[in-house]
Amino acid sequence: MGTGASGPLTPKSESLARGEDYSSTASDHGAAELVIPDYEMLRLIGRGAYGEVWLARSTTGLYRAVKVVRRSAFDHDRPFEREFNGIQKFEPISHSESQVHILHVGRNAAGGYFYYVMELADDASGCGRLNPEIPSHEDTKPAPQQQTRPTSATPSPAAYIPKTLKHELHTRGRLPFEECVRIGLALTNALAHLHKSGLVHRDVKPSNIIFVNGIPKLADIGLVTSVDATRSFVGTEG
Repeated sequence: MGTGASGPLTPKSESLARGEDYSSTASDHGAAELVIPDYEMLRLIGRGAYGEVWLARSTTGLYRAVKVVRRSAFDHDRPFEREFNGIQKFEPISHSESQVHILHVGRNAAGGYFYYVMELADDASGCGRLNPEIPSHEDTKPAPQQQTRPTSATPSPAAYIPKTLKHELHTRGRLPFEECVRIGLALTNALAHLHKSGLVHRDVKPSNIIFVNGIPKLADIGLVTSVDATRSFVGTEG
């Protein structure tokens, strides 16, 4: 997106959310076991209790985020199926301005996992856009702290860091008032869009808010579910 992973963050994904290096190689985390048609799995860029988020490259050369949710992460079939049903309900309404867009949903019964392909969050590493053909729609000027970040003419998948609100708060500190209003309005629109469709997001927090072409979006949609299924204990404790 994307971007955050379902469930409590592990130490590595906490480091990722803070903007620290998380340059895991695909071979270290079983990319060879994953079959995602038309995508090459490059790096594991996030992990939570129920899912992994990978940086992937399509056959056309575009970079995307792919979340993989394994049956082995659950004690029973029911919660696994519940997560899959949540994605099925969210996918048709995902293409609103403040929601991370779901581009494809798939399932590998033999491998024991399902996955979904999402648009990729902006790169916070300062190396430039991995998908430079996608124009920026930022309507505010970068803060002074952002202007001093190093830049590179060659974007690097190995250096990619998802741009999240948590990362921005960690690196920039307190954000300007106008920017806070813009983010707040985007998120309320995202939540209103979900609620009108009978869905709720069960883990709204800075690490689950990503920026895509400068637009703040509500991510970790694996935690979206129907209003009548919210009595399950998920998200971040506390």
